[in-house]
Amino acid sequence: MVQIRQRFLARNLPLLVLAAAACVAPASGQKPRFYPDDPIARVPKPVPVKSVETLDPNDLYDFFYQSLREPVLKIGPSQAINTLGEVPDSDWFTNRHSLGHRLSLEALKRGPGDSSAPQPPFLVVGAKTDGITPGFRMTDAKGRLYFVKPDPRTNPEMATAADVLGAHFFYALGYNTPENYIVNIKDEELSISPKAKVTGVNGKPRPMTQRDIDRLKFKMARRADGSRRVIASLATPGKPVGPFSYEGIRSDDPNDLVPHETRRDLRGMAVFCAWLNHTDAKGRNSLDVLAGPEGAQRIRHFLIDFGSILGSDSDMPKDARNGNAFIIPTGRNALKKMGQLGFAPEPWETAAYPHQPAIGRLESKVFDPLKWASNYPNPAFVQMQPDDAYWAAKRVMAFSDEDIRTIVETGQYSDSSVVDYITKTLAERRDRIGRVYFTKVLALEQFSVDGGVLKFEDLAVKFNFVQPRQYDTAWFSFDNATGAMTPAAGLDQVGSAYAAARIAMRGDSTKSVTVYIRRNSGAIVGIERVW
Repeated sequence: MVQIRQRFLARNLPLLVLAAAACVAPASGQKPRFYPDDPIARVPKPVPVKSVETLDPNDLYDFFYQSLREPVLKIGPSQAINTLGEVPDSDWFTNRHSLGHRLSLEALKRGPGDSSAPQPPFLVVGAKTDGITPGFRMTDAKGRLYFVKPDPRTNPEMATAADVLGAHFFYALGYNTPENYIVNIKDEELSISPKAKVTGVNGKPRPMTQRDIDRLKFKMARRADGSRRVIASLATPGKPVGPFSYEGIRSDDPNDLVPHETRRDLRGMAVFCAWLNHTDAKGRNSLDVLAGPEGAQRIRHFLIDFGSILGSDSDMPKDARNGNAFIIPTGRNALKKMGQLGFAPEPWETAAYPHQPAIGRLESKVFDPLKWASNYPNPAFVQMQPDDAYWAAKRVMAFSDEDIRTIVETGQYSDSSVVDYITKTLAERRDRIGRVYFTKVLALEQFSVDGGVLKFEDLAVKFNFVQPRQYDTAWFSFDNATGAMTPAAGLDQVGSAYAAARIAMRGDSTKSVTVYIRRNSGAIVGIERVW
């Protein structure tokens, strides 16, 4: 495991502090594996960001570059994790809803926030009226800025609900997301700011007119009461400085030390996207924000724009291919499809979908977590290892049916059968994810030492994915300075400050979990998985 603290110190602390630390290092010069504060729960305080560039990557270039290149697979474990293999809190990720720490139903319903719902009257301050999906920016009676998009006329409630659900689910999973609200706007509540600009077909801004508002309204379905339903996303506090990339680092951020494609919270996000069918997970649908007081600013990383999750593709229902294959087939898949000449359809090509415009295309019967695909290759997703997927699957399995329904209801669907279907489908997709990834590694958790006995729980057994099984445990004395492991008859026979217990299924040693214990306190300080 890569210890975040070590990488952080090496890049950011004065040389004098590093020299002082070297004075107390082991004589051999080798760094100890565990420090007194392990396992860390949060990364160190960020270094202030002094100067940052606003990034504006080209979507089309990214699509073809990622689709046509051969990904370079990284060899080695994921980074941005602590000694337990967990992701500490940071400006990327915050531990919220998990098997060990559950949010209340009220917190799941509240999500990233529910106290900033737009209040009329509304003032349009800018818009984009060309293209498939119209959108505009507006301020409300309190002067708050929102980014606004409607549903496609053919599928009322589909995209707006998806955007709200995405913000709530990904927030609960641990990511920074904006506050998204469903708003029913009446025509008389909407007016144009004298300073409003609109981007025309030539890509240049011009003053906005009533005709532009009328064009926007035409693309927004009218409800029975005359209002038009939209999604209003509250502007995130701070200065937007462009999206983040799913590979490399941001060179103008002194806190961005770990290549993004090796981050566990980005690799494992592939599992979350598969669960929620977030096929449009790309750099453009993220946002870096320079936040904090002057002199102590740092960059926070957000996921945004969830209109293409579940059965929605934002401006239309998802095509059956979405979530099952890349838009441009790659490698062997392309050759396979060419050889079949269309005579051997994939299971997803004949899948059944509900006839509900508010749902779009979402199913669970042929869903295969191992075969799920975003619209085009995501450089972090393709690097995902079994322990990354296991880390993410634990969080997916933390959502009970009631948890899922609570969030789905925030989509404000007018038909309760839509809530029933999406809840049931996500519960079934959740269980498929658990069944797959809890058997890719030895899914042992909840380690503790009681009376000299190491206790733990097998999640694959707990969730009835496998039958109860037996385990063999080998004990070792662990030298924290050199990493040497010496066999011991049991925990009480360990003569060093740290003990290690290697656990494997009886009769199958291919998968194992090694647990490191600080003997003076019995605390679990490290977990290492082999598959």
